[in-house]
Amino acid sequence: MTTERATPTPTSVGMRRAIVRRSRHIISLTIAMLAIFAASAAAHTVNATATCGSVTFNWAIFSASGNGNGGLNTPAWEIVFTPASGAPLVIQGTTSFPGSTSTLTVSIPSSNGAVTASSSWTSAETRDGNSNSGSSSLTIANCPAPATAAATAPTPVTVVTEVTGAAHPVATATAPGILALSTNGSAAATAAGTIRDTAVLSGGSSPTGKITFSLYSASDTTCSSLLHKVSVIVTGDGRYVSPAVTPASPGTYQWIANYSGDKNNQSLSGSCNNPTERSTIAETACVRSPVALRVPETVTKSLSAYVPAPGVKSVTFYLDGRKLETLTKPSNNRFSIAINTRSLSYGVHRLRITVTMDHSSCANATTETFIRVKSASTTPTFTG
Repeated sequence: MTTERATPTPTSVGMRRAIVRRSRHIISLTIAMLAIFAASAAAHTVNATATCGSVTFNWAIFSASGNGNGGLNTPAWEIVFTPASGAPLVIQGTTSFPGSTSTLTVSIPSSNGAVTASSSWTSAETRDGNSNSGSSSLTIANCPAPATAAATAPTPVTVVTEVTGAAHPVATATAPGILALSTNGSAAATAAGTIRDTAVLSGGSSPTGKITFSLYSASDTTCSSLLHKVSVIVTGDGRYVSPAVTPASPGTYQWIANYSGDKNNQSLSGSCNNPTERSTIAETACVRSPVALRVPETVTKSLSAYVPAPGVKSVTFYLDGRKLETLTKPSNNRFSIAINTRSLSYGVHRLRITVTMDHSSCANATTETFIRVKSASTTPTFTG
């Protein structure tokens, strides 16, 4: 008996080869995708180095693709420089880059001291949603002593002013007598509606005196109508924060910081309309707190209604759609009103109020009903 071996046709051989090639392609593509995933999943890192006069940050393995955070990586950074003598200097900021790595060099005073350089970012501040942080403790030594200024030259003093909450600028050396202001945006007020300004005084000759912070409306282009003025005492180079100021209403305001100078340091003054010296107090979001209106169920000749005062700025009363009165000052911890109901018809009536809450931009409203009834008749008494 003869056995015949079936020989694959050219068509089936070609199909097998195609399947093998396709399998290899899929495997290669899978490996490439895993490599990309591994790269994107790698932790973002930051390290810092310091030399006399500068600190350098290096961010690495940040996503170069994706569209999170508007297509940018925006880690925040902070430098705390503590010189061998003198007050510490704090410099903060936020860097922004679209790629996978970035380097930033920040100037600091050229002197011996300790440096803490740190950076952090949330998942919302990167393109691929990975968060992390890092901190480096560094020491700067053997820095050359600064050259002694000529006797006739004024002492170089640099004042860097900034708004609390904004990215802090670098305190760089400037020509003598020139006031340098921050260039990193504005900041919002705190929850209590207070704002502050900050000044960094550096390069002075044991400066004394005071720094005065003046507040104006941002629309006051000549800074002629002073709203508030606060001061701090200067006791050497360093960072000075103004006392809190609470403006009377929401809006945008601008600061001017002035250093008084002393016998060894000349005075310095900021300028009006500096866009980086602005603070904004936004209208508080609408607060829909429950409002209690106390109204009796039935009345005959008069009606007394009231609203508890805590948390309430003003109350307007309406009777059957007609405005009666707006109260802005409580009495005995309540906003109360007395209504003569003799002219009202017998039956159901509606008392409505609109209430403006403290720290709120909108009004709450509530309505209560009452019934005007006839006075109870009195049975006459007969004698005799």
